[in-house]
Amino acid sequence: MDIKPGFAAEERALLRGQQIDADHLPAMLGWYPVAIDAARASLCWRHLGEARFLESFFLDTLNQQSREQRQLCLTPLASLPERLGSMPQVPPTAFIFHVSRCGSTLLTQMLASLPQCIVMSEPPVIDAFFRYYHAHPELQDATSIFQYLISALGQKRLPEESHFFVKFDSWHLPWLTFVRAAYPDIPIIFLYREPQAVLASHQRQRGPQMIPGLLNTSRLKAAESADEPTIAAADFDAYAASMLSSMFAVGLEHALTADLILLNYLQLPGVLWEDLLSLFQLDCDAQALSKLKARSGLHSKHRNINFTGDPQPEQKLIAKASFAFLRLCEEKYSQLEHLRVKVKIC
Repeated sequence: MDIKPGFAAEERALLRGQQIDADHLPAMLGWYPVAIDAARASLCWRHLGEARFLESFFLDTLNQQSREQRQLCLTPLASLPERLGSMPQVPPTAFIFHVSRCGSTLLTQMLASLPQCIVMSEPPVIDAFFRYYHAHPELQDATSIFQYLISALGQKRLPEESHFFVKFDSWHLPWLTFVRAAYPDIPIIFLYREPQAVLASHQRQRGPQMIPGLLNTSRLKAAESADEPTIAAADFDAYAASMLSSMFAVGLEHALTADLILLNYLQLPGVLWEDLLSLFQLDCDAQALSKLKARSGLHSKHRNINFTGDPQPEQKLIAKASFAFLRLCEEKYSQLEHLRVKVKIC
C-alpha cells in the first residue's frame, strides 16, 4: 500500500501486509478499521479473523499476527454504511475515559476476560477520526461517520458476545462532549487517580501526551486559563501536570452535570464485581468470576506478571510551575472525590 507521510508511526506499522481488493471481499466481518487516509478520504482496514481482542491494547492484538497473516484493504470513507451492510453488531455498553495511569487498562483487561464482552482498548481509528475532524471541522456527517466506526469496532463474531466496551485515549477527553452528543444514552465512565501517583508514573515512563510536541494537544491546552504559569520548554514535569490539570478539568465539568460514572483507581478491582457487573447487566458465573478476579491480580499491561504495586517516585515535582499545576490537579481531584462519594454508583 502507498503509505502517506501523514500517518502516525503506529499507523504506518499497522499498514504493513498483503493488500486485498475490498471489492473482492464477500463481507467485512473480521475486518477492523485502523486508520484514515485523509488525502483520499479513505478508510484502512486490517483483517483479524476469529481471534479475540485480548491484549492490553488494540494495537497489541494486531501485532500478535505473523507477517503472513497480515492483510489490509482500503475503502472510501463514504462507503462505510454499505460496507457494514448486514454485519451483526453489538451496541456499545459503555465508554471509558480516563486521565492515564489510573487503572483503565486493568478495568478493560478484566472485562476482556469475560467471553460475552467485546473490549476495544484505545483503537487507533478513533484517534485518526478525531485528528481528521479536528483538521476538517467542515466535515459533513461527522457524527454519523463516528457512529459507523464504533459499529465496525463492535461487530459480533461469536454467539456469546453481548456487551461492548470502548476505552478512549486520555487525550481524547476534550472530545467527550462530541461522544456524548453522538451517544446520549450510553453510560460513560471517567476513571481517575490521585494526581501525584499519575505524575510519578509518567516520570518513570512518559506517555506521548505528556511530552511536548509528540501529539496535538491543543484542545487540552485550550482548557488552561491565562493566569497560570508559563512552562519552560525543558520542564516536562510542569507540562505533564498542566496536561493532567486539563484532563481533570474536563472530567469535572461533565461530572458536575451528573453525566459520568466516576471511578477512582482506589476502587479497583473490586468495584467491577461489586457494582459494575450488575450495573451493566453482565451475568458472571462462578468460573468466569474466578477468572476475572485472577486477572485482577496480574499486571494490567503484562498478563504474565503479578502486580505488586507501583514503585515510589524517584523524584519530586520541584519546579515552581509544576507545583502550581499540581495544586490545580489536586483541587479538581478533591472536587471529583466529593461528587463521587455523594453520587454512588446506582
